Amino acid sequence: MSLLLLLSWGQISRVIPSENGSIPTCNAGSTPVYRTDFENVTREDAHRLNMTIDNSFEFEGDGGAAVWMEGLDRKTPGITCHSGGRCVGMELTDITKSRRNEFNIRDLENLVGNELFVSAWLYLPADWRLHIPGIDWNWYQIANPYFTGPPYLPYFSLDIVQHDITKGVFTLNFDSRDIKNNLVTLRSTPNFPLPRGQWFNLQYYVLRDATNGKLKVWINGVLLLDASGISTMNPSVTEWYTTPAKIYYEESDTFSPYRIWVDDLETYNTQPVPSAILGFTLESILVGVIVGLTTLAIVRRRRKLASS
Repeated sequence: MSLLLLLSWGQISRVIPSENGSIPTCNAGSTPVYRTDFENVTREDAHRLNMTIDNSFEFEGDGGAAVWMEGLDRKTPGITCHSGGRCVGMELTDITKSRRNEFNIRDLENLVGNELFVSAWLYLPADWRLHIPGIDWNWYQIANPYFTGPPYLPYFSLDIVQHDITKGVFTLNFDSRDIKNNLVTLRSTPNFPLPRGQWFNLQYYVLRDATNGKLKVWINGVLLLDASGISTMNPSVTEWYTTPAKIYYEESDTFSPYRIWVDDLETYNTQPVPSAILGFTLESILVGVIVGLTTLAIVRRRRKLASS
């Protein structure tokens, strides 16, 4: 009896969180083109980190937004980085001065070509919510898996919507803009259990193509979007980048500060298999082996009795 059959009796597809409630990112056979836990990363200036890949934080220069190395530049009460003692903190404090604060990984055309997989750990405060009452378009962009250089089309955004700010109920929208700036919602997930007050793993895969592009999005190992045959590329523009963390929201919202933290960033030039999809954990393997061996012993016992 094969090990695979034994494991199938152990329900190998079951996902078992690790001790801190997280799910491992990618299988050991995958090699990222870039990986950082930010332990040795510092700020070069207000808009850039001294990472070995091209990056930028986009916001206006006259205040209203900031980025810092949590654990080095600032120690926010109640915040513990996902791993180690450093992570990236971002905030937007005055929307009249800065419309957005976004963490961009640039020069993807040289870093990965036309195929990208990103894994990042994000943290939203436990009391995170939107702050405009009574409007249906109360939205917040938390990430852009792909963004094209000027004229900035096409692009994709992961949007959080909260129709009633008095309730902790959120909708997750997967929105794209094509080369003609047409808005298409690829999927809308109501009653999404938005992780707040805990680190969560955002993963996405992009195949860049003018007509046959692909996009997949996972949160905590759960596949939430699997789209193909979409436009993810402007054939006239080589430049593209990705935004694994972002603060950008309805301009009539004057609340401050909105904050988000980022840790344990990995970038690949192909699609690895997330461990959560495989579901192989020590516990599931042991359960599979035990159940499989027990079942095998019972079958052999019955055959022996039947032949005697």
